[in-house]
Amino acid sequence: MTQDNDSAQAGPWQVLIVEDDPQIASIYRRTIAGIDCLEVAGTVTRGEDALQFLRHRHCDLMLLDLKLAGMNGIRLLHQLRGEGHGIEVIALTATRTSAAVRAVIQRGAIDYVVKPFTVERLRQSLGLFLNRANAFRDEQLDQEAVDCVCASGRIPRRWLPKGLTQEGVTRVRRVLDAQPRAVCSAEVGAAAGLARVTARRYLEYLVTIDQASVEAAPAGPGRPRKLYQSFT
Repeated sequence: MTQDNDSAQAGPWQVLIVEDDPQIASIYRRTIAGIDCLEVAGTVTRGEDALQFLRHRHCDLMLLDLKLAGMNGIRLLHQLRGEGHGIEVIALTATRTSAAVRAVIQRGAIDYVVKPFTVERLRQSLGLFLNRANAFRDEQLDQEAVDCVCASGRIPRRWLPKGLTQEGVTRVRRVLDAQPRAVCSAEVGAAAGLARVTARRYLEYLVTIDQASVEAAPAGPGRPRKLYQSFT
């Protein structure tokens, strides 16, 4: 982070969403709401509005679409860097030309995500930002911390949805790995010492990160029962 970002940080990291599709912007907002350390500072649809927003309010991270009416994302990023603004940027865009990727990376974007992408890929990108932000808290960085903020550390850890813990993931995964067949969330919860609803959240998370599969099994009238199995 730049000095102005460090000095302003007192609560959750502030995120500005620059996206002209309201449906996509809402996905970003919901994803950010599920991560404790992040908070949406605002949402704008035009580059000019983003520029004005950042001139009057501190933000730590910008989720930036490149195809915007008026000032596009690359011009906005160029303008911000010209003004000495050190906000971190993640480009989220359907633009995939080498020239666009080069221009965005050269202007300091920490990640470039091509639409369409999964919510888990967005979480990974946000995790990359959080890794960098936490590493920059220290005045002196060791090699591991430097790796977190440089290309050699670009593969981020997966950040858990709010309310889930790594310990819980491990417990549920162990139970699932020990099953010779697909099982429901109630069985997993009983074996892991978790409520059925909580176990289901962990199981759905394992599905999103490709560590488990889910299938629907008939269970009489009503909705079919979901059965989960680990990828071993």
